[in-house]
Amino acid sequence: MLKGRTQKVRTVPLFDQTDVAFFLENSALHLPVLDDEMITFIDILTLCNYCILSNVLDPRTYNFPDIQYGEKANATHLSQREKHDYNALSPDHRHYFSYVRGLSVNLIHWLHCHFIFKGKERAYDVTSIARQYLHNQVRAILKYKITAEKERVGGVPNCTTKALRRQISLLFSAGQMTELGAPNVDDLTDMDSLAWETTLTPSRRSKALKFNGIVVASISVLIILIMMI
Repeated sequence: MLKGRTQKVRTVPLFDQTDVAFFLENSALHLPVLDDEMITFIDILTLCNYCILSNVLDPRTYNFPDIQYGEKANATHLSQREKHDYNALSPDHRHYFSYVRGLSVNLIHWLHCHFIFKGKERAYDVTSIARQYLHNQVRAILKYKITAEKERVGGVPNCTTKALRRQISLLFSAGQMTELGAPNVDDLTDMDSLAWETTLTPSRRSKALKFNGIVVASISVLIILIMMI
């Protein structure tokens, strides 16, 4: 900077707010290319599932702040967890999990507005496939836990099948995950793997549906989530 002169700073918008879809697909080189490769969409939906289930999967959900990790919970702890969902998660972490869960649901909705999945005889909307994939993974996780307990395989301290079922129930309770429904955790037939295979093919909608999801200011957070793929 020259002495005695003031440098003007020009601010450039991060993206054109009139075309969020263009920004998401073209203005960030780290984003996956949304084309006819189903594996790309499975990767995105897997990330969304992880974020949606982050509270259920976090070991602190099943432990308590006033005991060391690995120490067995007493009857008072278990009673407080049952009545008040008391655990070792801080309020900030609870809010964060709720936030990323909401972003994930909105990302699924954005994909729903721009793409469909084609099968041999019919087309499927993204939300219905995302719901099926999420439900399959939830049921597989629960079956893993049931099998581990039967075989006396150690896992997360103070995490029992009962506690896991309760956390799943709380996540999919009314008002929490209405967009993606609730999985049938009573039928775990053939739920032997988290892997999910499909013969569907993604295709861009001829005319995109109106996206009424997150506000523009939150798009950058979605990008951070997608970078994890």
